[in-house]
Parts: sequence; C-alpha cells; structure tokens
Amino acid sequence: MHQLTCRQIVFFVVGAAAPLTGMLGAVPTQISLGNGAGLPGAYVITGLVLLIFSVGFAAMSRHVVNAGAFYAYVAQGLGRQAGMGAAFVAVASYAAIQLGLYGLFGFFCTGIIGARLGLPVPWFAYSFAAMVVIHALGRRGADTNSRVVGVLMGLEVGILLLLSVCIVAGGGGPEGLTLRPFAPAHVFAPHLGISVMFAFASFVGFEATAIYGESSADPRRAVPLATYVSVSLIMVFFALVTWAIICAYGTRDVAAAATANPGGFWFVQSTRYLGWPGTAAMSGLLLTSVFASMLAFHSAIAHYVKALAADRLLPPWLAGLHPRFGSPYRACLAQTASAAVMLMLFVAARADPYTLLFSWMSALGTIGIVGLQVLVSLSVIAYFRRTRLDRRIWNTLAAPALGGLGLLAGLALLIGNLDVLSASDSKAVTALPWIMLGVFAAGIAVSLYMRRAAPDAYVRFAGMSAGGALPETH
Repeated sequence: MHQLTCRQIVFFVVGAAAPLTGMLGAVPTQISLGNGAGLPGAYVITGLVLLIFSVGFAAMSRHVVNAGAFYAYVAQGLGRQAGMGAAFVAVASYAAIQLGLYGLFGFFCTGIIGARLGLPVPWFAYSFAAMVVIHALGRRGADTNSRVVGVLMGLEVGILLLLSVCIVAGGGGPEGLTLRPFAPAHVFAPHLGISVMFAFASFVGFEATAIYGESSADPRRAVPLATYVSVSLIMVFFALVTWAIICAYGTRDVAAAATANPGGFWFVQSTRYLGWPGTAAMSGLLLTSVFASMLAFHSAIAHYVKALAADRLLPPWLAGLHPRFGSPYRACLAQTASAAVMLMLFVAARADPYTLLFSWMSALGTIGIVGLQVLVSLSVIAYFRRTRLDRRIWNTLAAPALGGLGLLAGLALLIGNLDVLSASDSKAVTALPWIMLGVFAAGIAVSLYMRRAAPDAYVRFAGMSAGGALPETH
C-alpha cells in the first residue's frame, strides 16, 4: 500500500476546504451580512484559534495514531463511551457535508453546463454521475485521490491567485491598495460573529490530517506538520484573496456591491482583470472545486468507516483492503451506497439542491465537527494529565484550553446564527444541534450495549487496552 507524504495529506485538507467554492459562495454573504470590509481579519482570527487548537491536536497525534482521529482522541481522553459518541458524530457530520456537496454540485452543473448548452438535465443526474466517478477513484486509494485533488486544487487556487495578483498589479480600485481591511475598526465591526461563523465552516476538514496518519510513513511527524501547514495555508490564502477583492471594490463600496450582486460579485472583477476567458475558467473551475471537495470527504469518510469496522462498531467486513490498491474499498462501497440512498430520499422529497440540501446539510455537519473539536480540546488536557507522556504546559494544557474556549465561542456563533448559515429560518433548522446531540447519545447507547454484549471489542475500542492507555506504537 502506498504511503502518503505530508504534501499529499495537505492536498486532501485544502481540497476539502474548496477554496474557490468558499470564495464565490460564502464571501459575498459574509461581506454583506458580516463585518463588511473587515472580512480578511475574520479569517485571521479563526485561523489563529485553530492554530492554537492544533498545538494540542498535534501533541495528541504523536501518541495516538489511529484512523479514527477525533473519536480515538476523545476515547483516550474522556473514555470509551464519549469516544463512541464522537465516532457517530464524526461520520454523521462528514456524511452530511458530502451529501450537501452533491446537491451543490448538481445545482452548479445545471446553472453552468445545463444553461449554457441548453441541456434539460435535472440536477440530481449530475450528482449521481459525480458519485459514480468518485466511487471509482475512491477504490484506487488515497494516493490516486490525492493526485486528483492536488491537480484540481492547484487550478482553483491558481485562478484566485492570478486574479489577486492582477488586482494588486493594477493598483486596486477607487481607494488603491490599502490595509484598512485589517484595521481593528473594520475587523471588529458589527456582525463580526457572522463572518467568523462562515470562516469556521471554511476550515472544516483540516482535522483529517490525523485520519491519514496510519497511511503515512512517519505519522508522528507528518500529522502535526500537515496540520500546521494546512491551517496556515487556508488562513493566509483566504485572508489574502478576500483582501484583494475588497481592494478592487474599495472598503466604502464593497458591502453595497456584495449585497446588490452576490452572484456576480467575483465575476465582475474577473471580467475586468482577466477578461471573459478568465471568467469562463473561473466558472468551470467552480465545478472542479466542488468535485475535489467531494472526493476529499469521500476518502475521509471511507477511512473513518474502516476504522469503525476495525473497532467492531460496524461489521468487520468493511475494514477489508483492496488486494491491488490497498484502499478501504468496502468502506468506499458502503459510503457510496448510503450517500446514494440519502440522495434519492431528498430527490423523492423534491428538495431544493441549494437552499435545503446543501445549506441544511453543511450547517448540520459544521455544527458536529466544531463540537467535536471542543471535545478534542478537553480530551487532550485529560489525556496528558492522566498519562504524563508530555509535560509541556503550553502544548498539553494552555493551548488546548485557549483553543477550546475559542472553538466553544465559534460553536455558539454557529448555533446562534443558524438561520444565516443554513439560509433558512425554518423551525426545522433550530433542531439541527439537537439532531447532532441525539447522534452523540446514540453512540453512547451503543457503547453501553457493547460493554455488555461484546466486552472484548469494547475494551479494545480505539486501540485502548484494558487499562485504558494506548500503546506508544501500533
């Protein structure tokens, strides 16, 4: 089985963040409803919180090498029952986000391919076609997937960087090039919380670095390094590109422009600086951006399912590896089949692919992931207080505590602004946090059943021993 490099792990993480999709889809809303011209500062604040969180996360990754990542860390720190609850939440969160991305892909395809070619193809036909291709790539393993994601990610990052460079080279807009977007008066403007909320959603997936630890040659070095690099790249890139687009419009006019024309907010400037070929390329790369994100999440979910099967929370058969590619191909099959069933249910219900499927599912998944990050912060502190394997105060106590508080504030923002995040004020949206809490409770219930019905599997859960401590090597 091919072993992943640090660079390939970073490809998965940044690809899952879908930079072009985040820029074109979320930034106009963040500027319009959030802190306006101070948006770049919101990405810096969020990135710094996650970098502080990553200190404890990285410390844990040096002692816990498990494809279960989040749930393995929670189990080691807070116990098996909390770990199994976290396992259920992790899979449900990633599955919800990927399902939402299938809806978003179909929605964009009908608008970009269908409208331009005059093809009367329903959105879900594009979604199912993408699902078939993603499954085929998933069977070939993480190495192939990382190459595909890396190429697609490079293209979408490249077009945004090209636009940014052209804006800078052109001297910006009516106010020229200015650092005002980073000034406290703009960053801490009213509704900063809405911008930070969307920024947290943009970083979802960076924790997948630990999922691929078992697939790397040196996980104790690759996982921490890939985590720091991924978070730093996303933070710097999003802050830089949003700064450039704000300079193009000017700090005084950018909020009005984003409100008046959110759909064409980026394309107005791409046409101005890159011409119609650049705008056409950006439209096409929007589809590949979503595809790369779907492929990255598919790979992450398959590794999670494989880990759960190895831990006997799912049928052990699902942990099997492909004899040629070394991929968790059975987990890929199970993940694709479950996604297909769920997508068919949404199609049967005639759900709108954007306003309901994508918006609601991405909101649900983001709540789950940020909630797990809070639990991991607590788990890091508990784990190192108990084991004393690392006595550095900053790495094992101060940073996890500060990161956890920042993440808890982010979670509160997510829940408090669900109507904005999900683009709906439906009462059903207010139930999303309770749904995730129910998923967590279901995992705990399963752990209680396993303790009685399958005590051996319960004791060995997440690589733990009868004494509850994870061995230093696997």
